[in-house]
Amino acid sequence: MSEATEAREVQFPVFLRHNGIWEGTYTLIDAKTGEILDHHKSRLTCKTNGIDEYHQQNVYTWDDGKEEVKEFPGELKDGWLKFDNERIKGESTEVDKNTIFLTWIYKDQPQNSFSEIITLESDTHRCRTWQHFENGEFAKLTIIDEHKVD
Repeated sequence: MSEATEAREVQFPVFLRHNGIWEGTYTLIDAKTGEILDHHKSRLTCKTNGIDEYHQQNVYTWDDGKEEVKEFPGELKDGWLKFDNERIKGESTEVDKNTIFLTWIYKDQPQNSFSEIITLESDTHRCRTWQHFENGEFAKLTIIDEHKVD
């Protein structure tokens, strides 16, 4: 094992457990009415390279055939995973042995913000919840259930 790999494992043990391919579903809910606004499938590929590079690719698919692919490069540094790319700005940290907390904004909508809790139920199952804040008001909730397939 290289020194870079050993250093990364000590500093980011929970982030590294997320490496791999995760498949699941996203359900978007209106926080005021409880109405389901969207539901779709997802396939996320999470990987770390070297000591500080992170990359995530999200592929979303809907029952009507629509598909979206999003790329999220990031940097592992000083105990944080930081995102600052053309789409988002945010940061996340490990809270305990199974949990990550992430906050971010979309750069084209800086008045809106998001908080996410990612919990590894096991090394092959995780759940995530997003709180959506629009202009300072709690507006939506996203519930994500995923299983590691590779």
